[in-house]
This record gives sequence, C-alpha cells and structure tokens, in this order.
Amino acid sequence: MDKPKHKSGGIVGSLLAVPTQFITGYFVGLLTPIATLAAIAGGIYLLTGKVPLLSHTWPDKEGGQHLSFKLMPPDEAKAVFIREKERIGSELKVMSAEIKTLAEQAKAKTSTSKED
Repeated sequence: MDKPKHKSGGIVGSLLAVPTQFITGYFVGLLTPIATLAAIAGGIYLLTGKVPLLSHTWPDKEGGQHLSFKLMPPDEAKAVFIREKERIGSELKVMSAEIKTLAEQAKAKTSTSKED
C-alpha cells in the first residue's frame, strides 16, 4: 500500500496559514453580501426590465429607519442615483469637516496637556 503523499509546509507553513485563512475569510465575508445583492438586482432586471432603487427613507418612533424600494427604468434610475449621490456627497463633506475639526481640537488638547 502506498503512503499518501502529504506535503507539509512545516513551521513556516503553519504560521502563514492562519493569517492567510483570516484574510481570505475576511474578503469572502465582505464580497458575499455584495455579490448576493448584485445577483438579486440582476435577476429583477432580467425578469422585469427595470432596476430596483432605494427611493425613500424615513425614521420611525423607536429611532430605526424604514426603506422603500421602487422599480424604475434604467435611464430614470440613473438620473435619480446621480441626484442622490450628489446629495449624500454634500452631507458627507459636512461630516468630514466636522470630524477634522474635532480631531484638530483633540490634538490641540493633547499637546497642551503634554506641555503641562
């Protein structure tokens, strides 16, 4: 009976296996939901000729949010997407400026406490 050919990487192979498997699992975990949503949107497009688009959000009494999806023709959806992208982009710029201000204030506070 032949012995099975088992190739072992030794200690180095064992040490590299853990981070390699972690990184692989991390990326698979990130990409799987994105691929699933893309497949669902593609299936809807193939069946109806329209694309799903998030059209409306509103908060509820408990602080959660409700989402509303609408099926739109691709050209109309593209125009709505561009408009929403610009709106969200402007809000993100405001948030980014506020975060930078807070970071600068924290840095100044830290530098003054180190000098004391």
